[in-house]
Amino acid sequence: MTHDELITVARTHTVDFPKLSGEPWANQETLTKITALDAVAVSFENDQHPKKIMILLERESGKFIASWLMPKNPK
Repeated sequence: MTHDELITVARTHTVDFPKLSGEPWANQETLTKITALDAVAVSFENDQHPKKIMILLERESGKFIASWLMPKNPK
């Protein structure tokens, strides 16, 4: 996908941000500076634990973008 196509998909995931976050300014009309980064998600998990750690890094520089803990995918 191109960066423009990825931005279009990403926009669909921002619709509920004002409601979910309680931040009315967190919307597409206010946040008009949009950047698509090439990134990689690195997953850390173990079969004995129900969750995994995900780390999102900028692909070229390795700069930290985000991290989160999430359930593992069902097998």
